[in-house]
Amino acid sequence: MIISKAQVQNLLKIYRKDAGNQLDKVQAGKPADKEDKLVISDESRIKQRCMQAVKQAEDIRLEKVNKLKEQLSSGTYEVNADEVAEKMIERAIVDRLV
Repeated sequence: MIISKAQVQNLLKIYRKDAGNQLDKVQAGKPADKEDKLVISDESRIKQRCMQAVKQAEDIRLEKVNKLKEQLSSGTYEVNADEVAEKMIERAIVDRLV
């Protein structure tokens, strides 16, 4: 679909006219027909708390990194399959919530 410049200009005129009417009512002391309101869902509140917790957490735990480097270089690093599976399930649950 092609939208012409004239169509856009007509829409802008209508918008300005409606906005001007609302502004006139407010300036005249009359309340506007509609009132803006912000509503945040419970899901968004949970997401916001999670994001704040992530931002407050440290990015790099040097003691853990150094321990892993030492284990890798000495060949003593072992992967616990149960722990890996548990973390994967936790991550999947968090991803669904967020």
